[in-house]
Amino acid sequence: MSAASKLRRTCRDARITVFEKGLDVSYGACGLPYFISGENEDADLMRIRTAEQFRMQGIDVRLRHEVYGVDPTARTVAVRNLETGETFSAPYDKLVIATGASPIRPALPGVDLPGVVTLKTIPDAEHIKEQLAQPDVEDVLIVGSGFIGLEVAEACVRLGKRVRILEMQDRALPVYEPEISEWIAEALRRNGVALHTDEALVALEGQGRVQRARTQRGEYKADLVLLAVGVRPNTAFLRDVPGFRFLKNGAIVVNRRMETGVPDVWAGGDCATVEHMILKRPVYIPLGTNANKQGRLIGENLTGAQREFGGALGTSVVRVCDLEAGKTGVTEQEAREAGIPVKTAVVEVGSHARYYPDSQPIRIKVVMDRRTDRLIGACLAGKRGAALRTNVFATIISSGMTVHEAALLDLGYAPPFAQVWDAVHIAMSALTR
Repeated sequence: MSAASKLRRTCRDARITVFEKGLDVSYGACGLPYFISGENEDADLMRIRTAEQFRMQGIDVRLRHEVYGVDPTARTVAVRNLETGETFSAPYDKLVIATGASPIRPALPGVDLPGVVTLKTIPDAEHIKEQLAQPDVEDVLIVGSGFIGLEVAEACVRLGKRVRILEMQDRALPVYEPEISEWIAEALRRNGVALHTDEALVALEGQGRVQRARTQRGEYKADLVLLAVGVRPNTAFLRDVPGFRFLKNGAIVVNRRMETGVPDVWAGGDCATVEHMILKRPVYIPLGTNANKQGRLIGENLTGAQREFGGALGTSVVRVCDLEAGKTGVTEQEAREAGIPVKTAVVEVGSHARYYPDSQPIRIKVVMDRRTDRLIGACLAGKRGAALRTNVFATIISSGMTVHEAALLDLGYAPPFAQVWDAVHIAMSALTR
């Protein structure tokens, strides 16, 4: 919808048709856990714009219409009306694929039992909220400790549920640095969450609905199970179409202009790749920040512009109960796997001046490319002041400044917010020694 809106603002005469499989066309999916927790009680606040509002702009939005095929030679898409079952062919001059991604449901016994859920849409969130409101739903099992798993765990803690997380890998939020994952694990346990790492789900069992989960180590009571093991791009309908290239997970490979390689076909959002600013290759980073930027640039390029997306760092922030954390760029492991010689530093520093009340420690790990003395990664966590500092590190990386320059950045200071030498300064200085 970012592409459609930008195209409409840029070209008033364009005929724009949107086929949408679901019932919502523009909503804040990142807000779903906070609706479940009750911090936001109104699901409509997550609906950014309705289909009718887009129609008033002259955008022909057709809900409950699924595109199941593309013919680049005939320049048509095959469409199915999910309400009537009717199928038809629709022509295009230019085509934008923005089909997003769907939660992965592992092929395990019992995953289709009632009470086994995934979270992607507003109806998903409404269903989970209804389930959690039942007094007999006391034990919640979350499979996966990525962003969705951690945020829903927090929501369930707020609702007074007993929460257990199963993580196949050796630490919570494994895309973050181990030193930061350690603090995330401590925050979970401090708030009553049972975290199991190096433990995989084997099966779900129950009579009529899910009642327990089995792993290679034990059996656990489960009144509700959230599967949060990742997403898969919705691109299966394109697999046999000549000209498209895909990553192993099915993400459409695009260039910096979001072109697919098929003439007059663009792709963006969670179904497509972005170029990593450090690794210099197409990667899959399904974040709403990337999707919105890609959509806007596609809208411009549909009219003949040659706007390029400068790349992504995978910058993310997350709240885990009483802890906030963030990451940008590459981890030490990712850098070494890419053959980049690195220097790293881990520091712990106060969120603000120690003589102002309630200063909290922030742990920061930074990664520098030894060849250039430039920052290529940062990961941090703390009870206060950590998340938004991630954006400062992202700016340092994006601007290409050296760690020596970053160590002397002119950052704001006042005792309630920072020390004279900010946490950012101290982390950067640690790399210059």
